[in-house]
Amino acid sequence: MGNERKRSIIEMLPMMDKERATKFLIYGFIVAIIFGTILMISKSIADNAYSWFLLESQQNDMNYMAGLYGYNDYIVKAERADLIYRWMEYQVVIVGNVARIGVNIGMFFIAIAFLSFALNDKFDEKARRIYLVLAGLILFVIIFTVFFSQISVQIS
Repeated sequence: MGNERKRSIIEMLPMMDKERATKFLIYGFIVAIIFGTILMISKSIADNAYSWFLLESQQNDMNYMAGLYGYNDYIVKAERADLIYRWMEYQVVIVGNVARIGVNIGMFFIAIAFLSFALNDKFDEKARRIYLVLAGLILFVIIFTVFFSQISVQIS
């Protein structure tokens, strides 16, 4: 027991070879892209739910006025359209949070890969510093998005 020595933080960091770190980087990008795409699709559905509801309601009104079905069917179809509209708006809460977690997991894999590149002594010192800065930047983004969830970038 007396022979145990304290390990430094650098010794506890993941030491991977270049190939394994590259796989982590690729898998991280794939996971982040897939979950990011799911998040954007979910947000698009929620954003366009009201337009869909208006079109569905107008179609229901026109079919009722044309005599294609009676008042009871009209009410049932209106209630169904309202229920679907509410689900389309609400699904972004569930799907968006799951997708955000998936994106953060993918970014964590990317940060681990860059950190492994930074600790790999086969790279020159300048490249290792760049990898360390990239890993720190990605970890900062992960922490920032975990604590502040209503951050978005608008491109016009």
